[in-house]
Amino acid sequence: MHPASLKTFVLAGGLAALSSLACARPAIAAPAAPGSVGLEVWERNYPVASRELGAWVKAHPHAARKLFDWDAQHPERSREFVTWAITHPGEGVGAFAGTHRGWRAFDDLLLNHRPGANDFIAWCRRHPRAAEALMNHPGGLDWAGRHLYAGFWSLETSGR
Repeated sequence: MHPASLKTFVLAGGLAALSSLACARPAIAAPAAPGSVGLEVWERNYPVASRELGAWVKAHPHAARKLFDWDAQHPERSREFVTWAITHPGEGVGAFAGTHRGWRAFDDLLLNHRPGANDFIAWCRRHPRAAEALMNHPGGLDWAGRHLYAGFWSLETSGR
């Protein structure tokens, strides 16, 4: 084979390979589940809800600590609580507790931090999409408490 024809052969082969790549179909990624955005962008996606949740933590640091710890230990129950809060407008935390007896950590929250629990319910109702997005991640509320609002509650409650 002549050197000039070798160059043409290599060049033509390279172009053919490139053109086959250009025509290849892109891989199709599975769509994300609704609200399954990573937790690290939750605050940016829901800035008003995030600010209000931070204000709730400042106003109720002991209740926040209880709720964050409860979410870390029982994420399925805390998600149920948030879903209930959103789907039962006008009902207070006592109505939820009446249908969910025996949830010890929650019973303590209810007994000692009822105003904080009711204010949290109000936050869920004002920001249902943000609350659901957070709860779509097991332990999402605990994550938010420890990463976004730790300065508001951890020093306040470290003596407990």
